[in-house]
Amino acid sequence: MTAINQDQKEFWNGNGGSSWVSGQEEMDRFLAPFTEQLMAHAVPAKGERVLDIGCGTGDTSLKAAAAVGTSGSVHGVDISQPMLDLAKSRAETQGASHASFAVGDAQTEGLGDAADLVISRFGVMFFEEPTVAFKNIHAHTKPGGRMVFICWQPVRENEWVHIGLGIAKKHVEFPPPPDPYAPGPFAFADIERTLGILGDAGWSNAKAEPFATKLNQGSSARDAAESLMLRGPISRVMMDKTDAEKEAVLSDLTDAMEAKMVDDKVMLGAGVWIVSATA
Repeated sequence: MTAINQDQKEFWNGNGGSSWVSGQEEMDRFLAPFTEQLMAHAVPAKGERVLDIGCGTGDTSLKAAAAVGTSGSVHGVDISQPMLDLAKSRAETQGASHASFAVGDAQTEGLGDAADLVISRFGVMFFEEPTVAFKNIHAHTKPGGRMVFICWQPVRENEWVHIGLGIAKKHVEFPPPPDPYAPGPFAFADIERTLGILGDAGWSNAKAEPFATKLNQGSSARDAAESLMLRGPISRVMMDKTDAEKEAVLSDLTDAMEAKMVDDKVMLGAGVWIVSATA
């Protein structure tokens, strides 16, 4: 296991996973526009088997389970045990016994029975060896099966990212910029490279469609700022900072969120790629 892969697993089984679990309802609301787009493009059908890569706390898996019905099934895979524990609990509460969840690294491990459809909402950008990962996913997809995933466009197209980064950099020291293709939220922002990876991994008819929207970050500027610090792109940087540094960033970020209030909601711009391919 490499250091980078280990770092991802430790983060999503530690502070990263616990913060998403505690903010599950907030995050589902924040990501709702992308969930809607994912389902509209993937169109899970009755009786199909769906594989959900990086399923997190189960929002996309449960929506797919509702679409395929009990004659179908959904298998969600993630590296975060805390997030999967919540996903399982939500499935039990909703009576979705045809939705199963397992800890697994889609890059190297088994992913259950072959799927008719593979979906992912921001769950595929963290592979250290993406070509290897998509070959593995391809091997767990039926011939002619389809894949639809959503990944972020570059940072400049995502206000919810660059507004926090700009403010935080005024107050705290950042580590050197990482390799833009290293595992992380924006590893697939270069869409031509991403489509090339899919082709190299054996997928056909790979294409991408841009989608831009405004995201509901919360009903108050303070809550929005706190959420960005807990679960946004600056969360890992701020984790080990002093209380004074955190308060300085939070104060300026709250002021910035005030300027983004629309009808009693903090609305921030975001841009993604909706990627599809055929096995």
